[in-house]
Amino acid sequence: MAIRIRDVKDIHILDMDGKIDINSSDIIETVGWLVNTGKINLIFNLENVDMVDYNGLSILAIAYKNIVNHKGKLRFLNVPLSVVELFKVVKLENAFEVYSDEETAIDSFYNEAISDLHLRRKFARLDIHLVVKYKLAAAQKKAKTFEGRVLNISAAGLYIYTVNTLPMNTPLDLEFNLPNSSSGLEASGRVSWVADKEIQPHAYPGMGVSFVHLTTEKEQAIIDFIEKNITHRADPL
Repeated sequence: MAIRIRDVKDIHILDMDGKIDINSSDIIETVGWLVNTGKINLIFNLENVDMVDYNGLSILAIAYKNIVNHKGKLRFLNVPLSVVELFKVVKLENAFEVYSDEETAIDSFYNEAISDLHLRRKFARLDIHLVVKYKLAAAQKKAKTFEGRVLNISAAGLYIYTVNTLPMNTPLDLEFNLPNSSSGLEASGRVSWVADKEIQPHAYPGMGVSFVHLTTEKEQAIIDFIEKNITHRADPL
């Protein structure tokens, strides 16, 4: 990937091109150089970014922590909708401030009020509290089953609040009940993010799990449930 730096007032904008993945350590190095020279207010412009995978997300999180540790601020600009959803799956949307136009992003450094984000969600996401059971996929029948609490859910995945976190990319078998459903819902998933205590204190410990090969019927069941409840504040169930 390529990174170009330009300055607007005392804000430093990093225009990024290509893919943000395991080979994008240049982001960490560039941010390190900037903050070490006193340039601590940064904007990551992702307008020309083709893809961000979970390794790339880890790189963004490391860069974010470095900026915050230097008493700086980071904003994200022109984030693709797929990446916005990824932020939500792993519960980073409260840490990462996302803007759709450059002027508003720049103004945010001088005005802490967060502007409305006119970005459509690929899938609606519902904050909720329900129990989920999970275990290693394709494991033996006597394999240990863990239990956690779902903090949010969409047709793309869910976030599990639990001390029993598993490494990224671990395949899981999941089982949970949607409220008022006559039967449990079983699904396959994969660990997409393990919570970071420093940037996700309210969701730590826990992990984001993306659904894998979710059937059309199960996907629709989740979407229908969310549409019925999205306008209501989620209370513990």
